[in-house]
Amino acid sequence: MHIEKNIFDNIFNTVMDIKDKSKDNIKVRVDLKEIYRRKALELKDGGGEKLLKLKAPFTLTLEQRRAICERVKNLQVPDGYSFNPSRCVYIRSGRLFGLKSHDCHILMQYLLPTTFSYLQDQILKPLIELSVFFKGLCSSKLNIENLILMEQEILFIRCQLEKIFSLGFFDSMEHIPVHLLCEAIVGGPIQYRWLYSFEIHLNKLKKTAKNKARPKGSIYEAYLMYETTHFCSYYFETMSQSGRSTAPQNIGKSFNIFILSGSGEPIGISTVLYLTDREMKVITLYILLNCDEVEQYLE
Repeated sequence: MHIEKNIFDNIFNTVMDIKDKSKDNIKVRVDLKEIYRRKALELKDGGGEKLLKLKAPFTLTLEQRRAICERVKNLQVPDGYSFNPSRCVYIRSGRLFGLKSHDCHILMQYLLPTTFSYLQDQILKPLIELSVFFKGLCSSKLNIENLILMEQEILFIRCQLEKIFSLGFFDSMEHIPVHLLCEAIVGGPIQYRWLYSFEIHLNKLKKTAKNKARPKGSIYEAYLMYETTHFCSYYFETMSQSGRSTAPQNIGKSFNIFILSGSGEPIGISTVLYLTDREMKVITLYILLNCDEVEQYLE
């Protein structure tokens, strides 16, 4: 999960040309001329001792970055599916901030192909293939034959990225996906091994630590209270509980029976009456003998 986040951060910060976070900086451009020739990325003489850094073909303009941020801000997703995009957007500078691991997971696998649609096709295609690679790796069912093919595809994708980005873009994180496939073949689907569920649970426990002097005892009392109320909720028709639905519970299916469709009016103070077993049998027999809806079952 953190490998996917680090790779997405490298791609997103470089394409969006985020200051102090982009992998396409001055130092990389200086070393670029010494390693191999790419005139489109080499520094130009800006007069005097100044060097002019030209815009790379894999970076976006400020107007394009603002359009992407506006698109992400107006994005609507199902409740509980992912993060709230509007809280992470800063349109003026054209960047996203405060992204968690799961936020990068959603952006990498589902939103990256449409988010970077302003890029050229020869640059966008490898990024889409990388997005499809992570989506296939995180699927609930894995086929060994497909994993072997994906192992060959990720090598080809990496070679394509090396033709697009400068060498400063690549670090150990861009190489690790090659080994993730071998790990998936040995360990099976990664949903049972990644830490999303554990980190979410630990985040909930940290929020219950109200007493900073005794955090462990505070978490223990809050968790015990949650378990108690969660257990008691099974015995109430409706109960508002954190993480639980407020829909009625322990209520069977409602049948539209003609004999019970009439509504009466209360007279005086209401009282609670518990029927005996004999009265229940009499009422049940009366309904079975006098309801038209039951005749099809009696035949």
